Amino acid sequence: KNWLRRLASLVPHSRHPPCSCRCDISRGAATLHMSGITYTLGRTLYVSLTNRCNTVSLLQSRGPGFAIPRESGFSPLPPDFEPNAEDVFTAVQSALLCDAPPEAIVFAGAGEPLLSLRTLEGATVLLKERFAMPLRLNTNGLVEATSASTIAERLRLVGLSSVSVALMTADANQYTTLMKPESLRYSPVYSLQLGHEEVVHFVSACVIAGLSVECTAVTSPGVDIAAAEALALQLGASFRARTWHPA
Repeated sequence: KNWLRRLASLVPHSRHPPCSCRCDISRGAATLHMSGITYTLGRTLYVSLTNRCNTVSLLQSRGPGFAIPRESGFSPLPPDFEPNAEDVFTAVQSALLCDAPPEAIVFAGAGEPLLSLRTLEGATVLLKERFAMPLRLNTNGLVEATSASTIAERLRLVGLSSVSVALMTADANQYTTLMKPESLRYSPVYSLQLGHEEVVHFVSACVIAGLSVECTAVTSPGVDIAAAEALALQLGASFRARTWHPA
């Protein structure tokens, strides 16, 4: 699908290269490595697509004392492994055999799902065809402004129900301090620094595309939660404050 390849090229790259070795996994075999792809919190099944991230990860942004409960089954994906859409479908199918049916499936994990955009879109199509439940994306929203509308529309077209974007703050300088966004590198000599403005633009693009959008911010020291909420509402999104976990 050429449009998927083109769409993936619009997403900023992490400093870490994507996996190409596939960990010597045989497709369709009983030995397919599902470790780390899914985990459960409450009535929600979460899906990990990558460990790569182009900012401080959303898990790290919760504070040095934050940890996902062990009983969730969460673990980072194995080194040098990123699932493809079929892996995700198989892992979700296996998880649903073991646990009570979830209320939703959420793409999240230790890394940034949009860095595995082709897998995200392919998995959404497969899951949407098989399971009648909402599909949500948790993302940092760090997308180049000129690509935001295209990406938001593609997410809607494959059947994503809603997007939760880590707005984090209403202050652009504070965002850079909190999230330490990477530059989008076009060549060895040219790169573009992305930041809060691009996150705001992505939120707007998702709202315009007709997705249900929630913005979040962590109650970390110095963050004006009221201002972050006001900005989210101004953009047409709902808002939720996430708790800060000190050491």
